[in-house]
Amino acid sequence: MNFNERLKPNTEFMVYNPAAFEKSHLNVLNELYLPLIHQDAAMAYIYLQESSAYYEALEIRFHKEIMDELNMPLSSFSRILEKLEGIGLVRSFVSDEAHDDLFIYELLQPLTPEAFFKDPMLSLYLHNHLGPDAYKRKKDRLCYPRKPEHFTEVTRKFTEVFQAGNGEGYSIPEDSFRKDNVSTGPNIDLDDFDFDVLFTHLKGTRIDRAFFTKEVRMLIVKLSVLFNLNAYDMKQILLPVTTQYAGIDKEQLRYEARKYYQKEHKGKLPAIRSSDAEPEQKEAKHSSDSYIERLESISPLDRLNDIRNHQPSDSDLKLVTDIIAKTSLPNGVINLLLEYVYQQKEGNLNYPYTMKIARDWEEKGIRSAREAYQSIMEFRKQRNTKRNSRERQGERRPAWMDDKKQAAPKTDVDKKPVPEKGAVQKTAKDDPELQKMIDDFRKSR
Repeated sequence: MNFNERLKPNTEFMVYNPAAFEKSHLNVLNELYLPLIHQDAAMAYIYLQESSAYYEALEIRFHKEIMDELNMPLSSFSRILEKLEGIGLVRSFVSDEAHDDLFIYELLQPLTPEAFFKDPMLSLYLHNHLGPDAYKRKKDRLCYPRKPEHFTEVTRKFTEVFQAGNGEGYSIPEDSFRKDNVSTGPNIDLDDFDFDVLFTHLKGTRIDRAFFTKEVRMLIVKLSVLFNLNAYDMKQILLPVTTQYAGIDKEQLRYEARKYYQKEHKGKLPAIRSSDAEPEQKEAKHSSDSYIERLESISPLDRLNDIRNHQPSDSDLKLVTDIIAKTSLPNGVINLLLEYVYQQKEGNLNYPYTMKIARDWEEKGIRSAREAYQSIMEFRKQRNTKRNSRERQGERRPAWMDDKKQAAPKTDVDKKPVPEKGAVQKTAKDDPELQKMIDDFRKSR
């Protein structure tokens, strides 16, 4: 939650806490959450829980109380609250009224030990923080033995013990009662992973969209955040864990994702980064960044083979070879171009459309996959604005992005000089092996 000038000592807040905080919850908080959020955040959570028992439900309080009781400034409280929100113990709300400075803090019960250890993010972060031996001891302490086997249940049903009476004057209540308000784990949204791109990669495979239930999607989001996986990575992981009839094996998916990450990082596992960590440790690299950087080192023909499941058509090969031969675009730009067109045209690498984009990017002097990606994002942002919004002075709409047949007049305002052929960055033409493949393809036509 981002605090602004509205949060002051006299700013009002309410605690929404419909569930009871029991001794078992405190035990889980101390055993499992405390190593991850540290004592200040744990004490703030306990204070909000315990203090709410001394106030009427939804009674208005002031943040000055928190400052005095916890002996901390509001800036420290805001950082602590971010941890509680991120790990899924608090949900924060602010009034929509401009002049009504009021916050609501909804308290969630900690996960059960079973749910905690089955959550891929929380369990792995705890494992890394404690080490394998301490982690196993803690897990063993919280386990409970299974019921002995070879027993038959003889429990009587309700109707065998009780009889229904006269229901005259009875109606089902619509009141709001106290209830369990259990955390769902780390505060992750389905929007944190681009499933549209994943489904594009999965075209032509045996993996059906029907396999992606909400539970499976949420697991994929958590694994993508935990192991820094992009859509292409997730495709490679999903292929061996999916069968046509059983769908996606969630346990196997967790295992394969961890194995995939360890293979890429020499056996290491990801570690949790606290919000108050050092700046160089705090900035986690987004999965899209690593994917875009990886495109720089991949041959366009290899990327084409992967997109087409190693069955590219002659027109596909002609398109790629012509882009390489007729433009000076580097490998990363060509690869991102293929990705973009494949997604936009639903699997059809349209030759005129793709070449128009390639020439436009070459005119603009785009020399990296990152610059190409930013160009696409800027266009999408402009497209989503109102049609009558004024474009910035000197900004030219790319011809390949224009729905009209007649492109906008070209200007020299935003053009970057096309780099010389001797530039340091490697292009497809500089790769002898790739050039030989292109020559062989041309001879075969």
